[in-house]
Amino acid sequence: MAAESWHAARLIPTSGVGGAEERQRRSASALLAVLAAVPEFGAAVSEMLGAPCGRVESFVDVPFRFGDAVFVPAGLIRVTRGACRWTALVEVKTGADVIPADRLGMCLSLAREQGFDAVLTISNEVPAVPAPPLSTVDEARRLQVSWSQLLCKAVAVRAVVNSERAWILGELIGYLEHPNSGTVTFDDMGEAWEPARAALAAGTLRAEDHAATEVAARFDELLRFASLRLGVEATPALSRKESVDPLLRTRTLAERLAEDGSLAGAIRIPGSAALLHVSADLRADRLACYVDMDVPREGRPTTRVNWVERQIRNAPSSVRVEQQRELRAFRISQDFAMGTGRAGFVGSVLSAVTAFYEDVVQNLRTRTAPVPRTRSGEAVAGAL
Repeated sequence: MAAESWHAARLIPTSGVGGAEERQRRSASALLAVLAAVPEFGAAVSEMLGAPCGRVESFVDVPFRFGDAVFVPAGLIRVTRGACRWTALVEVKTGADVIPADRLGMCLSLAREQGFDAVLTISNEVPAVPAPPLSTVDEARRLQVSWSQLLCKAVAVRAVVNSERAWILGELIGYLEHPNSGTVTFDDMGEAWEPARAALAAGTLRAEDHAATEVAARFDELLRFASLRLGVEATPALSRKESVDPLLRTRTLAERLAEDGSLAGAIRIPGSAALLHVSADLRADRLACYVDMDVPREGRPTTRVNWVERQIRNAPSSVRVEQQRELRAFRISQDFAMGTGRAGFVGSVLSAVTAFYEDVVQNLRTRTAPVPRTRSGEAVAGAL
């Protein structure tokens, strides 16, 4: 048999993954093991969860007696720093599965009974706005993260650790990115997509309609997923009010959708010259990405124009540069084909964001720091 058909030996194998339950157990075990094996990764995730920085221990399938039955969460994380100990139960889901409300309730009750600090849920649900680790007493016990967030964190840590730990993280990254793992997926706009588009075409869509608010919330989740997928610590760009009140952002986006049929948002990449904007006109089936870039005040107008054009000289011919505010800024934009259907739209947005970032945004320079690049020129769109 040809060598091309052989499976490479992997620390965390993706071959032979069976049903959903096995996939979830393998994903949980892989993640928890690497959290303990790579201290820098454990510290980065602990910080993300609001836990103290310390020695990370991890366990899978930990049984607890709960009432008259034995309850077995997917795992447990314990962080120890001196006399301080922080403990979280862990529940995971992969693919499109979500954690059932009754099982989550049992985890929360068990955490309170045992005096644990949190219940960590990991799935492909991507919150549109990162939730703060603390709110009310009950809510403070639930921490929700996505596989995409953990993948992004693993990629960032891998760049700064020694070769042995980088190899271990590489094995985790390879597993999470593989389709068999069922992690790092966001593949459709939800059941409200078709009713919203039909009402929009008929001119009957209202901002307060369930379909409008669901599509608005889902679009923000899509932008967050696109941000995480870049692998460069990108985040959705939100106002301070929107950051503390996600419903405000959803209402505003639903109003815009009902009014002019568009969905729009922006992504903030640390060190980049400007926000990466994404605009989708559902009436015209037009998808665009753009940046509004300030240019140096000094120099002649032709010098400023040349300064911008030199940075995008290798960009596709479809990239446009428009003058703004008397040559004080330029809008650099590109149109993309908009996919049809719930899955097609998601795919087109993800491809557009990745392509525009790689072809344009990561090549733009401010006067200070360089923009972070995607991983060694890898095609991110094909990896996830």
